Parts: sequence; structure tokens; C-alpha cells
Amino acid sequence: MELMTLEAGVEHTCWNASGVKMAAGMSDGSIQIYEPDKGASSDFLCTSKWKAHEGAVVKLVWGPQEYGDLLACCSRDGTMSVWEEIEDKDKEDVWSLCHRFTDIGVPVLDIAFGNCVSGLKLVAAGGDGHLRVYEASNVLELKNWQLQAEFANVTDVVEKLETVSCTAASISWRPAADAIQQPVFVVGFQTNSPQHSIAKVWEFGEAHQRWHLVAELTSPDHDYGRINHVSWAPNIGRPYELIAISSSISVSIWSMEIPSIAGRRPAVQLLGYFTDHEGGVLQAKWDMSGMTLASAGCDGLVKLWQSNLKGKWEEKSSIVGTQH
Repeated sequence: MELMTLEAGVEHTCWNASGVKMAAGMSDGSIQIYEPDKGASSDFLCTSKWKAHEGAVVKLVWGPQEYGDLLACCSRDGTMSVWEEIEDKDKEDVWSLCHRFTDIGVPVLDIAFGNCVSGLKLVAAGGDGHLRVYEASNVLELKNWQLQAEFANVTDVVEKLETVSCTAASISWRPAADAIQQPVFVVGFQTNSPQHSIAKVWEFGEAHQRWHLVAELTSPDHDYGRINHVSWAPNIGRPYELIAISSSISVSIWSMEIPSIAGRRPAVQLLGYFTDHEGGVLQAKWDMSGMTLASAGCDGLVKLWQSNLKGKWEEKSSIVGTQH
């Protein structure tokens, strides 16, 4: 069933958490919002469109639901912006600019919101291999954002001096077990540097007030190729976390036990490594329970993965895409 027809020049799309609004980033720097037609529930119409950037909008992400309709986007012109929908009783709702980030200076490859104890955060992965974490100084007024931290996706001093060129990146925060997220996320870069190309988990240490590397998701027994996407699974009662990595070669599933004692490194284990998709895996997403993983490959297939009773991950079904 066809829900909507998009204009030419779409660079990226994303649905909000409730699945009733879709945002589309365009090659001309504009953003479009699609919502259900009030007269026909099965159809979606473009309800808002505005110019957000001079360059193409390459990534959009919705903010946490408790902040209303909040959008962040990044552009090929090296800037980011945050927008919120303002309700107007006298006329149609309008999207207002909260903040424009112009201090980055390099292309932004991916962005992700994190609603942490210390406030709303927005992490950006740059084309220079650096991570920049911004924080809203007042969650009730989202017009003021400050750079909390900037660091390279490495820890070795020699590696930090490397000139790194990154073409893509993917960020996934640890989903909240309750209303508040912990300041932990996983990131993967596509880059010319082997050390920058490893998926890594970063955590904010309250004691020292800085971000530090807690885990590297790699194994010498396998080749992972170029990382396309990382996804942290929701956790409903598991004693460990699950993270999926999609690459040009495989989809891999990792477990990570976060220690209860601060300062200790988490125990990381590779649970599954699959090369069933021809041409690599573009993206993998978890369901709401964190028990089923869906992977989309370059072969046009969507595969569903689950763990059996013995804890071994295996393919449960494969869906063939259709063309119209």
C-alpha cells in the first residue's frame, strides 16, 4: 500500500516515535513534514516545508518525545540546526529555529539526541573523526546550546595526530531503561584509519566530568569491512546489553555487560557474525523488545534474527523486497 509520494531530491527520511509524522531532508537544503490526511487516514500529505540550510540536508533525527516535536538536522555545508514545532491557535503550526551550530567546520556525518540525567544532549560525528557533544543549557528553552566536549574517536596519542578522512558515521545511544538515559553511546565511522573504523562505546564519567572509551567492538577472527550502521537494543530485564553492527561484509551482534562498579571495563562478547547478505548490510534495527533484529542488505532482502533457547543467534525469516 502506497502511503505517500515524495518530491525528487530526497536525501534522508525519518519517522517520529509515534509513527504519525515523517520528516524528509532535501538536496536543496529544505525540510518537509508529512502527516496523515485528516480526510483519508491512509494517505500522507506534506503539511510543512521550509529552507533549513544552504547545502543538502543529509540527516534528520527527532528529539525525545517529552520535548514535543523537535528536529535536528545536519547539512553538507558543515552546519547543524535544531527546530521545534510551535502551536499557534490562530493559524497552522509553524516550525521555529531553536539553534544553528556553525562552529563545526567539517561535514557532519551523523547526529543523535540523548536525554540524560544532566540534560538534553546532541552528539555529532564529524568528517574529521571527532565527536562533538552539545548540551542544552535550559531544557525549557532550547535556543541555547553549548559544546560540552570534543574528542577524537581514538585514545592513543599517536593515532590522535593522524589526518583522518571519514565518509560516513553512525551513532546509537543506550536506550533508556526508565525515563532517563545513561550518558553512553556507540559510534562507528567509515574512514581511512583502521583504529577509527572500529565501533566504540563511549561513556561520560561523572567523577572526572569527561567522556572515556569503555569498549571496542572488534575481534581478530573476523573482517568487518566498512561500518554502515550501529544499533543499541532496548533492554527489558536482560543482565547485559546488545549492540548490532552493519557493515559492507556482515551484520554482527555483540553483548556487553556493564559493571556495577565504576571504573571497571565492561565484558564484551561477539554473539553472532553473519555474512548471509550479498553485497553487505546497509542497516540493522531492533524491535521494541530488543529480542528481534532486522537487517536490510544490498541484495534487497530484509532478514530477521533471533536468539534460540541455547543463546545462539540465527536467521528466522527472510523478506524479499518488491519493486513498483
